[in-house]
Amino acid sequence: MGIQFFGEFLIERWVITRDQLLEAVELQEYRNTRFGDMAVEKGFITQQQAKQVNERQRVEDLRFGDLAVQMGFMTKDQVRSILTMQKNNHLFLGESLLELGHITDDILERELEFFEEEQKKLADSNVPVPEGIDGSHVVSACMDLTRKMFLRVGGMIIKLGDGHLLPKNDNGNVEQSSDLHVLVSVPIVSGVPVRYILGVSSDIAVQLASNIIGQDATRESEALVEDAVREFCNMVCGNVAARLAKQGFDVDIAPPESLEKMPVSDDVRVVVKYPVRVTSGLVDVRFLALHAAGAET
Repeated sequence: MGIQFFGEFLIERWVITRDQLLEAVELQEYRNTRFGDMAVEKGFITQQQAKQVNERQRVEDLRFGDLAVQMGFMTKDQVRSILTMQKNNHLFLGESLLELGHITDDILERELEFFEEEQKKLADSNVPVPEGIDGSHVVSACMDLTRKMFLRVGGMIIKLGDGHLLPKNDNGNVEQSSDLHVLVSVPIVSGVPVRYILGVSSDIAVQLASNIIGQDATRESEALVEDAVREFCNMVCGNVAARLAKQGFDVDIAPPESLEKMPVSDDVRVVVKYPVRVTSGLVDVRFLALHAAGAET
């Protein structure tokens, strides 16, 4: 079955149609208010303060409420109040489908049980790394921060599958989707060299750019959109460096660079790819130039 969103799961099992899913998601988006927006509505913070917290989240791996307290904008009691309201008022997809009459209670209970059982192994916040790979701490941190930054900066939920090694073909190349519109590489050194590669389709790139520049980037130049994806990768890897530094690792990160295609060289010993699912578009995350543990140099 692999990594899936619950809506995709229901469609594959012929429980709902795609139009019914889109209708339910639309209702969810209307009813579920983000933490910062809810704090503004309650008068706890101003719109400008919310914007400042969002910008701070790009460089510091903390939840909105924790940062708002740290920056002196909210009290802990106010944060708890917002979290309680979110918990009490949050509309889950299944509830949205029920409210719209697209599913019954019995069917929802049955499908949720099956789905959760299948997806349980993917719920761990620690991102596993294939065995025998030096630099696993870098890879795991990169994937965790990629997932978080897609949500915090891009407003997109992504799901990760287990990382796996990619074989090279007869020409020494590794497979790459032709649908990737922007491809960015960030060299990271923490004991061993690791190259973080993020590829995204055009719609994902535009959504990232829109959230980063604070306006619709649909009609913006390709250069601006590409710059935004590079900045996104810089945010991810900057947070990785900060996290690993706190754990006692020396980390050196080079500036992000755009690529025409996946890099190939004799130095690439191992390529690790993580399957990524997003509701629409394409995201490709992989790591190059890893040294297999114990390999000759």
